[in-house]
Amino acid sequence: MAPDRLSPTAIGDLLAAGPVVLDGGLSTALEERGHDLSTSLWSARLVRDAPDEVRAAQAGFVEAGARVLITASYQMSYSGYEAAGLTAAQCDADLLATVRIAREAAGDRALVAASVGPYGAARADGSEYTGYPEVPRGALRDFHARRLEHLVAAGPDLLAVETLPELREAEVVASLVDEIAPGMPYWLSFSATTGGRLTGGAPFAEAAASARGSCLAVGVNCTAPALVDELLEGASAPVPFVVYPNSGARYDPAGKTWADAGTPVFTADTVRGWVERGAALVGGCCGTSAAGVAAVAAALRR
Repeated sequence: MAPDRLSPTAIGDLLAAGPVVLDGGLSTALEERGHDLSTSLWSARLVRDAPDEVRAAQAGFVEAGARVLITASYQMSYSGYEAAGLTAAQCDADLLATVRIAREAAGDRALVAASVGPYGAARADGSEYTGYPEVPRGALRDFHARRLEHLVAAGPDLLAVETLPELREAEVVASLVDEIAPGMPYWLSFSATTGGRLTGGAPFAEAAASARGSCLAVGVNCTAPALVDELLEGASAPVPFVVYPNSGARYDPAGKTWADAGTPVFTADTVRGWVERGAALVGGCCGTSAAGVAAVAAALRR
């Protein structure tokens, strides 16, 4: 297991020490602190309006045992900022700020993973849970390129390429990382559904097998926890799995809220089962508070 305090180290060294605890749902932690995240910018708005609150929420995850913090850049995109009446320069500045804020929250106790949210997040309509096969690769590349450049320039320890519904989007981002920051470690994490498939339709087994280059893990996030065992059992990957499901709730894109919350996810048996199936990074997504992160940390300590 990771030590209580971390000196600067590569993510590979941290993984070599044993399963790694990721953070939880930043939006969940911010809502618990009384913030309304129902706008199209979601938690990204608070990077500009209340950065101290973002820092405090992330620090809470570290106190709970997280050894990797994911930045608040998931919902940041140039098209999304334009729609909200903000400029590209403001988006650039906020992308850089997310890494700085997470670094301040992490101190020397956690690493920082810059969140690379999917194309669908910019639509703010829940597309990351349905897919967008009509969007050409060129548009996906244009969407991700400038944002990736700024996130990499901010100096994170790694990238969290997350909630992807489309396998080809993962291929586009992986290619961009190779061009922009050769050797930068990253994980690929998909949104998945029943039948062992991504929400965009491709088999998860195909996505898992696609990991290459500096991809250090592949897996699922913001996916119902009840599906995780089936997904991992039906796939083989050249790298470890990363798993950080949501609470099992259903997303309402109109109200930007979660409904029909599931039962608690992080029992010791559940977490250890994921590790036995190959998960080396485990945390939570939407619906996971600091208490959920603490439950993961406790399960892995055993």
